[in-house]
Amino acid sequence: MSWSLKKKSQALLAAEQGTIRKDWGGKISVALVYPNTYAVGMSNLGFQTIYRHLNAIPDVVCERVFVPDTEDAYEMRRSATPPFSLESRRPLPDFHLVGFSVTYEGDYINVLRLLAMAGIPLRAAARRAHDPLVLMGGVCAFSNPEPIAPFMDFVAVGEGEELVVELIAAYREGYRDREAFLTLLTTLDGIYVPERYDAAYGADGTLAAVAARDGAPEVVVKRRLRNVNAFETVAAVKTPHAEYGHMALLEVGKGCGRGCRFCLEGQVYRPVRHRSVEALRETVARMAANGERRVGLVGACVSDYPWLGELLKIIEENGLELSISSLRADSLTEDLVTALARGGHRTLTMAPEAGTERLRWAVRKPISDAQLMTACDLVRSHVIPNLKTYFMIGQPTETSEDVEAIVDLAGRMLERLRVLDASGRPFGRLTLSISSFVPKPWTPFQWAPFDGAESLQAKLEIIKRGVRRFSNVRVLHENPREAALQALLARGDRRVGDFLELAASYDGDWRRALREWEGDPAFYTTRHRSTSERMPWDHFDVGVKKAGLIREWERAQAEGAVAVGAR
Repeated sequence: MSWSLKKKSQALLAAEQGTIRKDWGGKISVALVYPNTYAVGMSNLGFQTIYRHLNAIPDVVCERVFVPDTEDAYEMRRSATPPFSLESRRPLPDFHLVGFSVTYEGDYINVLRLLAMAGIPLRAAARRAHDPLVLMGGVCAFSNPEPIAPFMDFVAVGEGEELVVELIAAYREGYRDREAFLTLLTTLDGIYVPERYDAAYGADGTLAAVAARDGAPEVVVKRRLRNVNAFETVAAVKTPHAEYGHMALLEVGKGCGRGCRFCLEGQVYRPVRHRSVEALRETVARMAANGERRVGLVGACVSDYPWLGELLKIIEENGLELSISSLRADSLTEDLVTALARGGHRTLTMAPEAGTERLRWAVRKPISDAQLMTACDLVRSHVIPNLKTYFMIGQPTETSEDVEAIVDLAGRMLERLRVLDASGRPFGRLTLSISSFVPKPWTPFQWAPFDGAESLQAKLEIIKRGVRRFSNVRVLHENPREAALQALLARGDRRVGDFLELAASYDGDWRRALREWEGDPAFYTTRHRSTSERMPWDHFDVGVKKAGLIREWERAQAEGAVAVGAR
């Protein structure tokens, strides 16, 4: 290992609080890998939670691995250094288990890049007896793991707090060889062993069947926590090099009851489970006792927490400042905004998602323009200088009027925010963060076609041109071509694995891989799908009923058709 790589890893560790270091002697070693940079990975509460739970098992040593920055990747290639863990700088192949925590489909390519850099065969079928077992968890593991399934020995489907304990127990008691262990894993609820499932395709290229064999269950059922109070979800390690490194993160519950038709998280984390006020009270008190100054509340919809008012009082009583990443305009309260302003919040964030009430209702995000204006009044009255808003383009039933209305809505919000407060200070900045709609599994919009990169780019230009007349409006957006990649990976089947392997061989150059891949991206992205078509993820059960999704999909189309026809 080169001195520069060693020095950088030492500097990262030196800046951390809460790092867990354990002796390797006689222990099961787990490399917990976040397939993105250190800054991104250490901002992920799920990744940190599993790190803490694994290290709580006495005979397990769990260490973290991340994708190297560009300059570090060059140095690793130059010095022939494989990816290594942060805590002990052990190379990836030294571990018994290599577990990837995958939150974003775009990181699939990084998974394969890391395996290739480590000299671990990419495909599970090609691995040797001395290679580590490779697994995957995270949201993508129970959304649609099929594009990356050929590269996984097994997949942990669902919430992992309980599952990791059972997995380690199975390894401890039953590991003799790879095949015997995988056979044992097929008996565990929430474990998917891809090689025990055979896919068949029809003449039209659609998926015809997925057949389980060798004792594997026909349907893999997602694991979910019944008692969220039994598992505290907080950050294990604090670092100034993470996005939220200046605060203590605390999850208030799992799931969201709103049912937005585009939202994966609102579907797959059902039923909604809130942590009790008493459980959160204990956690907040401990954070304060440990010297924390700010607490960041995390959840699919924090402002919907039923006892939020009481929780705010607990946070204030413990002398902590409050931070929340995003709020719903229809659940903002005076007390909540007051607490955020007292905590020094300079920006309040909310997600209208669409420029018109018509489209908001069609995607089942029923927030009125009046509620958005009331939210602007709260921001202005509490002297919070900046407002950030999230919009999504390319949603089903969207029209050109809906796109143009984003500019109009921005102008009306800005006028509301510009009113000088009592101190005479003007409003700071309104930010429009524009994302591209990507149809996700397990949502009513899983059958909807992706809009296409060119169409999305044209809509972005309409918005950017429209807001130029506003002096303090900023537009942030992703590249629509990256959204197209996400659409391919979100709804792809195992054949997309060939594209991933090609992209990894080009060191992540997925644009080149798409040009050379023999598959047809449009088949997975912009093609219309029938509700009778078998989806690549239909051999999973995540607690979402397909009949309910179809009903919501048909309602959305009917509502959109009526609205468009009325024009």
